[in-house]
Amino acid sequence: MWAWLEPVGRVLWELRWALLLYFGGLLVCYKVIDSIRYWIGEWRREKAEARFRGADLAAVDQMSGQEFLQYLAYLFRSAGFTVQFTPPVGNYGVDLVLTHPTTEQRIAVRAHRADDPVDPIPVMTVESSRLLYGCERAMVVTSGEFTEEAREQGEAANVILVDRTRLQEMMVLTSAPQTALFGFSGHQGLTL
Repeated sequence: MWAWLEPVGRVLWELRWALLLYFGGLLVCYKVIDSIRYWIGEWRREKAEARFRGADLAAVDQMSGQEFLQYLAYLFRSAGFTVQFTPPVGNYGVDLVLTHPTTEQRIAVRAHRADDPVDPIPVMTVESSRLLYGCERAMVVTSGEFTEEAREQGEAANVILVDRTRLQEMMVLTSAPQTALFGFSGHQGLTL
């Protein structure tokens, strides 16, 4: 019944060096391609960061939603936070998860790049979704302003609200080398 295994085993034994070279070559090719992909990614990230370093509010106003999200990740990384992106679809309203560099506190962030004032819905969404990502705090960052209802909702739910003015303060604070954004405090408890 198992007699067919003996000739197969002999053939494989005879081909052992050829198979070793073939699969070894595949592994080397995979590692080379993976290294190339890594360095291309690093080059793209460095190019984006170089563009972000000189950004001001006028540049932020010209960014798309995805570029604004990348810019916020750059700002928070510059401040020492560990930044984790959530999936673009099905993220329950959380765009970034920040980890505080000293306290390991996790913060769910909702990015809202818009010219119109932000209503309370993003504030409620990020607050209700923060626990899904194991976060202790929630934050909404916008390049515009918040409506009065959104501010009231944020204060009631203890959500950190970063409007245009506070975004500019963050930009100034993180532009200096080795700046600790997590020591930044102000209205509505931005002390992270």
